[in-house]
Amino acid sequence: MNRAMNRITTLVIACAAASAALAQDRVAVPLSSPSQPATVKARLISGSITITAGSGSEVVVETQASARPGRERVTPPPPPGMHQIDVGGRGFSVEEDHNVVTVIPDMRGGRNGDNLTIQVPVNTSLELKTVNGGNVDVTGISGDLDVENTNGSITLKNVAGAVVAHTVNGAVTVSLDRVAADKPMSFTSLNGRVDVTLPADAKARLRLKTTNGAVYSDFEVKMEADNSKPVIDDNRSKGGRYRIRMDHGVSGTINGGGPDYTFQTMNGDILIHKK
Repeated sequence: MNRAMNRITTLVIACAAASAALAQDRVAVPLSSPSQPATVKARLISGSITITAGSGSEVVVETQASARPGRERVTPPPPPGMHQIDVGGRGFSVEEDHNVVTVIPDMRGGRNGDNLTIQVPVNTSLELKTVNGGNVDVTGISGDLDVENTNGSITLKNVAGAVVAHTVNGAVTVSLDRVAADKPMSFTSLNGRVDVTLPADAKARLRLKTTNGAVYSDFEVKMEADNSKPVIDDNRSKGGRYRIRMDHGVSGTINGGGPDYTFQTMNGDILIHKK
């Protein structure tokens, strides 16, 4: 019974609207322990995720059908003598369990194209992921931020804590007001610029790698000697190949060193600013 009382599940079904592109839903989810830090998890196949800090202790979730020019869904004409009936948006569900809030979009029909806007308490950790055609934007949050995108950018503004941010096709832009003193961080892209602003007193060991780009910083970076060794994969005893790999990244420290901060992109520059 206590378990059931600590668990709140809210199902929101989008109401019918004259235009599906304007269909919007909003729900406020109370936390089990409002005075304690929260965690919010959200995953989309397509669509953007926007997170902002609110002044209250609730998590407020809004969805709006994405309307990106040139990407409208093409529907076949109705059968002769019939017309289409608008059944509204796809809806979503939100589950709260001991301060962990999980946003689950409605995946019926294999479609998932709603943008998420979520307002959370300042002290909230985030686990966010989107795949196609959406960006991730986070502002003013303090916590552990784990953000993943595939085709879109990641922008984290005035955040604090520890960050792991990765995208395949897009830029990673992060501005940290404070960092966790003992936690590693990672900022990576395959095709895009990595632009990170750190507090002036941040202590870290920087691991830097870009294939087609340059690295810039206004920190005084004490470069380490390149002691990289080849990595050997010998699978000949299993009928495989013998391969030697070299890691051409470099490392250096700022303010005497600290946890590892990884900055990596294949096609783009890396910029590390001092705040």
